[in-house]
Amino acid sequence: MALKKTLREREKELQSLLATKAGQEELQELKSRYQAADGQPKSDGASIITYILVHERVHGIIAG
Repeated sequence: MALKKTLREREKELQSLLATKAGQEELQELKSRYQAADGQPKSDGASIITYILVHERVHGIIAG
């Protein structure tokens, strides 16, 4: 079984995606999937990375 990524590891991974157009599109796709799964829209004040991290932490996808 693979070890879960830590919050910091996942945050850095997501931040690196901001550097490219393809990465930004990947972040948008994740956000859309998570919104569809939870039925909760991202608040206007939260960053997309924060939204993804919160979702993944709540659902046990990442550790910490």
